[in-house]
Amino acid sequence: MIVSTYCLIGCTPHKVYIYIISHMEMPLYLYLICHHRQDIKTHTYIGCTENFLKRLNQHNGIEPGGPRITKRAAGSWNPVLILRLKPSVKSKELKKEWKQSSRGLVSRIKKGMELAVKHKLPVIMPKTNRDDVPDVPILNYINNKWKGEKCDLSDQDWAYLLSNEF
Repeated sequence: MIVSTYCLIGCTPHKVYIYIISHMEMPLYLYLICHHRQDIKTHTYIGCTENFLKRLNQHNGIEPGGPRITKRAAGSWNPVLILRLKPSVKSKELKKEWKQSSRGLVSRIKKGMELAVKHKLPVIMPKTNRDDVPDVPILNYINNKWKGEKCDLSDQDWAYLLSNEF
């Protein structure tokens, strides 16, 4: 969906000039979700959407639609990492890079962080002190950095997260 605001900013005796002063696309979100049901092989899923909450509800079978591959674990999917994409970033290529160069939850978290740093993307992560997210050292490290409603990561923290320590 594209939202445009028009404004009359000038005219001459022969023409009226109307320019777009605000051309804003709805943000796209590239996301990683997971579940920890042992009876299903696929434990992570990477997707892209304009409306993350609706899409998560589709994965979990609350709303109709969504990819077939996530239906077996419906009701179990939880957000892990969400990247807010800039209009200049090509979502299909970024999603492909994230999916093809990482396997497993920890690897996919690290790759998502690398992509966020590389493309200077805002990162959205839930606090992980809940039972619905697996106990994973990299998530525990980030969880310990939360202060109130904000998670502050220093350059040193980012370097550590992107290192091979996890």
